[in-house]
Amino acid sequence: MPGPLTPPRILRGIPDELQGAVAALYWRHFGAQISPLPARARQGVALIRTAMRPGQALVALSPAGSLVGVAGLRDANGGFLSPDAGGFVAAWGPFGGRLRHLTTALYLGGGETTDLVLDGVAVRPEWRRRGIARALVKAAAAHAREFGYPALRAEVHARNHAALAAWQAMGFRHLGRERLGWPWSAPAHVLRMAV
Repeated sequence: MPGPLTPPRILRGIPDELQGAVAALYWRHFGAQISPLPARARQGVALIRTAMRPGQALVALSPAGSLVGVAGLRDANGGFLSPDAGGFVAAWGPFGGRLRHLTTALYLGGGETTDLVLDGVAVRPEWRRRGIARALVKAAAAHAREFGYPALRAEVHARNHAALAAWQAMGFRHLGRERLGWPWSAPAHVLRMAV
């Protein structure tokens, strides 16, 4: 149970001992966006654990040191998850994994940009509304400034009005709507915040 409002400790990269917890949180939050086919949580977590690029993330820790949030990062070198088939094969075996990986060709990601893209921000449910996402975004902005990115960028499903309002409250400005994700997905809002 969360204690008093204490700012989380933010780390760049994911330490080895937190990779399983990060994989579970990320899959729980983004599993339907990662794989449109039904999947058991065990397999989804295995996919994330194998495909994650630990250097392309920030993690938020509670005062006790447990994981409370994660933010994936995407730049010209790629995103939080490797796009190759290895994670799928590790989770579903050679045949099933390659078939599932083939479905990713249908997924339309955001276009090229010189901005640092937030490649998914997830916070443990019991820690929401406690400033964790805001702290991760603040750390991502500092990271972007340090490495010369002009801005942070986020993509939010058009129907997620609460998330859109939260991003705008953090200083992100609406750039427009784009068709992102799976072909049957609703358009997404593209947001940007200069750093």
